[in-house]
Amino acid sequence: MLEKLLINRIMHHMHSNNLTSKSQYGFTPQTSTVDAVMALKDNVQDSFNHGHYAAVISHDVKEAFDAAWWPGILASLSNLRCPGNLYRLSRRYFSERTAFNDEQ
Repeated sequence: MLEKLLINRIMHHMHSNNLTSKSQYGFTPQTSTVDAVMALKDNVQDSFNHGHYAAVISHDVKEAFDAAWWPGILASLSNLRCPGNLYRLSRRYFSERTAFNDEQ
């Protein structure tokens, strides 16, 4: 529950201050994977229309967020002027956390 609330508040800050990329579809209201696929299709079609080649490489990292580098996330939150209360809560949330693989 805390993760969901924290992500929602941070994303509200990001969207309210126009800090997200136009090509970000995850965690973006009113967007879906269909929007991402359509943008990809448009980019490929534009390349073909200009006589260029297009290549697509896709990589899905299973449980990528579980292995995220917490110091980097905190540095990004600081650089994006995340409100102090959200930054401090994030810092406490990440403190003494570890990632492990339970499939062993």
